[in-house]
Amino acid sequence: MPPRQLRYRHPMLLKHRLWLTTITLLMLSACQPGTGTIPVTKPIQVETLSSELSGDYQLAGEQYLQLATEHEGAEQAAYYLKAASMFWREGAAKDSQAALDKINKTLLASSQRNQAALIAANIALFNADGQSALDALAITNEKNLSATDNKNYLQLKADAYALTGNWLEAANTHLALEKILTDETALANNREALWQSLLQMTPQALDLFNPGYPPSEDSGWFALAYNIKAYQSNPEVLQVALEDWARTYPNHPADPAIYKQTLEAGTFIPKDVDDIAVLLPTTGPFVEAAAAVKEAIIAAHFASNSTAQLEFYAIESDPLTGQSNVISQYDKAVASGAKVVIGPLQKSSVEQLAKYPDLPVPVIALNRVDSDSQTYSNLYQFGLAPEDDAESVAELAKLKGYKRTVILAPTGDWGQRIAKSFTKKWQSLGGSIIYSTSYDENDNDFRETLIPLMGLDQSQQRYQSLKSSLGRSMEFEPRRRQDIDFLFLVAKPLKARQLVPQLKFHRSGDLPILATSHAYSGFVDPQQNIDLNNLVITELPWVYSTIAEQDPVYIALQDQSPQNYMNNIKLYALGVDAYRLVSELNTLSRDTQTQMNGASGILSVSEQGHVVRHLLTGKFEEGELKLTQ
Repeated sequence: MPPRQLRYRHPMLLKHRLWLTTITLLMLSACQPGTGTIPVTKPIQVETLSSELSGDYQLAGEQYLQLATEHEGAEQAAYYLKAASMFWREGAAKDSQAALDKINKTLLASSQRNQAALIAANIALFNADGQSALDALAITNEKNLSATDNKNYLQLKADAYALTGNWLEAANTHLALEKILTDETALANNREALWQSLLQMTPQALDLFNPGYPPSEDSGWFALAYNIKAYQSNPEVLQVALEDWARTYPNHPADPAIYKQTLEAGTFIPKDVDDIAVLLPTTGPFVEAAAAVKEAIIAAHFASNSTAQLEFYAIESDPLTGQSNVISQYDKAVASGAKVVIGPLQKSSVEQLAKYPDLPVPVIALNRVDSDSQTYSNLYQFGLAPEDDAESVAELAKLKGYKRTVILAPTGDWGQRIAKSFTKKWQSLGGSIIYSTSYDENDNDFRETLIPLMGLDQSQQRYQSLKSSLGRSMEFEPRRRQDIDFLFLVAKPLKARQLVPQLKFHRSGDLPILATSHAYSGFVDPQQNIDLNNLVITELPWVYSTIAEQDPVYIALQDQSPQNYMNNIKLYALGVDAYRLVSELNTLSRDTQTQMNGASGILSVSEQGHVVRHLLTGKFEEGELKLTQ
């Protein structure tokens, strides 16, 4: 089965770190500011205030600002620089940037310009702006940097390259740091960052840009990463390649654990799989879903031109106990020579497999057990879990810079399960939930729920209080609450088409409304979906025709079942991705950052063995869902 193209990604933003790099600020001798002309080839000396010496950097910054206003020329520039450094040390990035902006940098000596550049780069990285950090560092005169400042300069540069996704330059900068670091902890941290940078590069780039030849250390880092990236999908070849690398680069500083862990982790599916077992129910409530998944697996198999055999095994459940024959069917498949198993579909059967003491052959299950944290050897849990949708919305909101939200979800297990999942993810990302409420899906008029949700009752109370105070009536128009950045909506298609217009009626205005994919039926019907205008949802890739129509399996399935196609689109996507995961699982199970462009989402595998679906963002315009990313 030919491998599909993998897309290697790194999280879009590095975690904000206030003290990303400790700047060694230039401390000047204490003396009274002079009034004569001072050559800018030498850093002008300004007094060091007692507030700085005592560690009250906020006060020191304010005092240096005041001194700057009392002086001119080079002295003023020096005081503004001192203020910027004090504010940065206090953690007041905005104040620090404001002080920097006041500096006439042509009046600074070379060492002072270096100091200003380091502060500016730190502020840019604090704001997750890698390019601005690189621009700031570009004016640095490296020859005039002290040993400590040079370390800080290189660390800032490496972090900036990582933020911009320039992994080659990030790696090269870490290699430069390697040569000047002496502290063991700093060396270990730098090597970990170097390794992570190398792992973001493609095998082709690692080979092309290898900076040296054996047995040099720099060359060894690139060669080791090349072996890991190139042969992850074929563990047997990887083992040989790593043994050869160890002989070629003796005494290399790379910790053997970083590649031994890669070798030991993940699946060992042969590159040329000759037998794939599929466990699906043929009776019971899941039979129709199983039929759609089976149809998709077969379509994907034929499109791949694979010579492997597909073997289907029927999973039957006892209606009284809920127990199935999944264990015996799994054992039968393994005994018959299966190298990988797809299925089962029922959650109860997945739970049975999770309790199996040893799974000799990897399983791509089509559902999940309840535990989020427990890892099961050789069991990879894949499915259309609503939790994926909720987490994708939280990630989208974070990406947009939102911080505060309200939640509107239906009563009952389904709605509260999604709301709970969103809440957990959103709060883990640092978001706040200002208000949360539920609605009854049997209702059609939701004003009693929406008025307090939008804060209109408080607006009315403020009006009544003001009217009472003034003793007269006034023109009044209720205003929605202003303490939120977006509203998270959990709703199925019919209720979504009712709630979105009613939210607008209740003054939601330009407030962004974000929802899970459950708000959309999947059917293109502009007249019916016009009420969803401006609603933003996350959806699986195959819902967007511009993406789906490029996939021959999508076209084949559409031609086979034109009548029921959209009803089964998500199950088809699940089946296709389950089959395609077979050829990619060796790689994905070893690297949580590696992703596969799938029909049901951009897929990755977590450390717990969950196949995570990252969904795509769409917005309704004129009743049609339009892809926005």
